[in-house]
Parts: sequence; structure tokens; C-alpha cells
Amino acid sequence: MADKTHVKNVVLLKSIKEKAKSCCDSPKFANNILDIINFAQTEDKSVLTACVKAFHRIFIQFIGNGELYTSPEVDDESKEGKYKIWLNQRYSDVYERLTELLLCKHATVKELSLSTLMKLVTAEGHNPITAITAKQSHFPIQRFQEIMRGLISEDYNHKDLISRFQEYLDYDDVRFHVLKFLIKDIKEKKQQQYSDEYLNNIYAMLEQISFPLIDNEVLSNCLCKAPDDLSVFKVSSLKEQKKLFSSAWVLFLQFKLTSSLYRSVLVILHDKVMPYMTNPLLLSDFLTESYNVGGAISLLALNGLFILVHKFNLDYPEFFTKLYALFEPGVFHAKYRARFFFLADLFLTSSHLPAYLVAAFAKKLSRLCLTAPAPGLTIAVPFIYNLINRHPNCNVLIHRTDRSTELSADPFLMNEPDPSKCKALESSLWELKTLQTHYNPDISKSANRIEHPLQTSEIDLSDLLENNYHQLFEKETRKKIKIAPVTFIPPKGLLVTNDDKIGLCWTMD
Repeated sequence: MADKTHVKNVVLLKSIKEKAKSCCDSPKFANNILDIINFAQTEDKSVLTACVKAFHRIFIQFIGNGELYTSPEVDDESKEGKYKIWLNQRYSDVYERLTELLLCKHATVKELSLSTLMKLVTAEGHNPITAITAKQSHFPIQRFQEIMRGLISEDYNHKDLISRFQEYLDYDDVRFHVLKFLIKDIKEKKQQQYSDEYLNNIYAMLEQISFPLIDNEVLSNCLCKAPDDLSVFKVSSLKEQKKLFSSAWVLFLQFKLTSSLYRSVLVILHDKVMPYMTNPLLLSDFLTESYNVGGAISLLALNGLFILVHKFNLDYPEFFTKLYALFEPGVFHAKYRARFFFLADLFLTSSHLPAYLVAAFAKKLSRLCLTAPAPGLTIAVPFIYNLINRHPNCNVLIHRTDRSTELSADPFLMNEPDPSKCKALESSLWELKTLQTHYNPDISKSANRIEHPLQTSEIDLSDLLENNYHQLFEKETRKKIKIAPVTFIPPKGLLVTNDDKIGLCWTMD
């Protein structure tokens, strides 16, 4: 039975290929298009693949030689006019089927359909099938919007398919029309019900969009033929495209995002979105609200918010107070621990920060070190040293001798949320002294640095940010250990007589 099915499929595939060839060879076999459309209604992967390739072969040729072109001069009642109308209708049927196949269960069929659709768009962009004026774009907008509706599906996650589409976003006209579609579609969906898949697809598309680094504001890398006068062509304006990009992101961030999508957005916002926006301050509300959420969301909002404060003069006086609140025991176990410490180290680099603020961070972090895991300590202890190196006024935290050594006498207020009121400068970093007896030799060695004058150069944290228990274990097992001697009495020979007793003295190499 299986052999018969295989033979039947082979015959069908051969028939599809032959029908496509004969259709391309002579218009009198144009009815073969109907047969191939019928064959394409199946779910069989090999048959669908053959049909898509046949559609590509037929209509790329028809568009190229002008068989689909209709002009006002052609009489609709003539044989030629009726044929062109019929052929355009079949082209619409094929286009509709190809867009339906973007939702196919077979990944290879989806990718092949997308590639074929974009090649048809390219063909129409150079050989329009309707009359185009000299000042009009050749880009087939209506056809392209059908592709976009298939990609931005409400029922299927098309992240992989959109990644395949990314190569076309390098073309300025494609990018322009993608942004125009997204803005219009998002505005419509905000008034309706939308699914998580829809939001994921919108994000996947926006994530792929970037802009070329050029010296002028005129874009000229188009997939389709552009008008001769680019100055009246909005697609060619970099400023116009960045406006659309900014609008699309602002509208998208107004949706209620899922937790995972929220995190993904915050991860890319500072380097893939803000550099291309006309005014990054448009993100200030979103980032400040995210910073107030707490937990991992606040950690991820740090970078974008700092850029707005540092480069775009956003007035956010509570920035360091909120950063201080993020220093809690859970930060050592967070997925984004490395990112957090890298950013916190960056934010506290300025030598213009007041001593009480730096002391508050150093003291609170040293208190957290008492219960922190070993991989976290390999970052935290050098982090504290860097703070003190940058701010010599904080050296008093290490060399203080005018305070009681009793724990109850420590004036530091661990639960005080305001770093200016926690009395850190009145305390000391006695916690580092306790770490000198830590079970990990690298941590105890690092803590012992307080017994000597601190180095003036900062410690590079980049190699320590990703430390984990496995790496610490590997590092210890790679150390070469000298073999300890089993006797402390130098031997005088192999056989030694002592009080009439003969014993063996063994030595080790």
C-alpha cells in the first residue's frame, strides 16, 4: 500500500512539473493553472512544495513578459482583455493560497511560500501589472499587506518565519511599508481582542528592524523600482522612517505584555531601539514604570533609564535610591545577576557622587555578603573594593578604629530605604573581616586585601560576572598541590638500627 502511495505521489509531482512547463511554453495551456491550484489544496508536504515551485515559475515569467499587465487602452470585451482579466484573477487565487500556506504546519513549505511571495513582490515592483505614473512607487502595497497579515498571525507564533523575513528588512521600501502596516494594525487591534501570539509576532518583527549607518538622510536601497525624484519619496527619508519606528514601538509598549515578553523587550530596548528613535524620551514613562515594578523587571529597566538620565537629561532624582533598593539577597540568585552588577558598577563610576551614597552601597553589599553564595561573593568583594578605590573618603570604612567591635554597636541601618539616612559612613566593613575565613580560598584571599593598602587600579569585573559553582570547582581542581612528606625526620639509609630494632624509613619523591 505504501509503495502504491509513493508511486502515485511521484506521478503527481511529475504531472505538476510538466503542467507548469507547458503553461510557460504556451498561453493555450493556461488552464493548467487551475489544476495546480487544485493540487495545492492538499496537506502533503511534497505536493505543496511542487505546487509552490510551479506557481513561482509560471507567474515570475508572466509578470516579466507583461502577460499580466492591464492598461486602460485594453478593451475588456476583447479576447486579449478577457484573457488578461482571467489571468489576473488566477494570480489573485494563487497569491491567496500562498498566503494561506504561511500558516501551514510544514516549516519548509512556509519558508518556500514566503520566499515565493516576496519574489512576486519584487517582480511586480520592477514590472507593474497595472499602469503606474512617473511619480508613483512601483511597490505593490496591497499584495505586500497580505503577506504581513499572514506573518503577524493571531493564532501562530511566527518567530522563526519572521527571522527568515529579516533579509528583506534591509531594503528601505520594505522596512517603510512594514512599519506603516504595523502602526495601522496595532491601532486597530488595540480596540479589539488580541492574543499572546499576535504580540510575540509584532515584537519579533520590530526586533528585526534596524537602520543603515549613512552620512546623509536619503535612503536608496530599494527592493522595487523607485521614482526618479527621491526627494518627494517618503520611503527614501531616514527621518521619516525613524518617526514611524518610534511610533510603532510606543504603540506596541501600550499593550499588556506577558512576563517573558516584557523581559525580552527590556533586554533589547537600550541598544536595538533607543539609538533609532527620534526622541528616546518617549520611553521614559514605560521605563520608569518598569523600574518601579521590582525584581527582575527593575534590573532590566536599569540600563535604558540610566541612558535617558545620562544622555537625554531625564529628571529622575530617585534613581540611586531605587538602585539602592535593588541590593537585596535575591540579586545573587537572579538570572540577570551579571547584567545587574555590570550596570551597577557602571552607574557608580562617577567620582562626583557623594561619599555617603557610595558608602551606603558598599556597606549594604558587604552585609549581603554574609549570606551570599560563593559565586556571588567573587563579584561582590571586588565590587566593594572598586567603590572604595574611586572614593578615597570611604577608606574610613576599612581603617576605622574608633568604634566598638560588638555587632550590636554597628550604627548601620540595614532596613533604611534612604541611603542618606542609613548611617553607613559611621560604620565599618567588618563583614569583609569575617569573609577571611571563608571556605573558598579565592574569596578568603580577596577579603584579606583589606589588611594591606588597597591598589590604586580598579579590578576588572568582566571575568567574574558569569562565575558559578561549576567554574569555582573546576578552578580548584586544576590547581597543582604539592605532595606533603610523610616523615619529618631525614632518613639516613634504607635500613636503620635503633635500640636493636630494625625499621624501614620510607621517603616519597
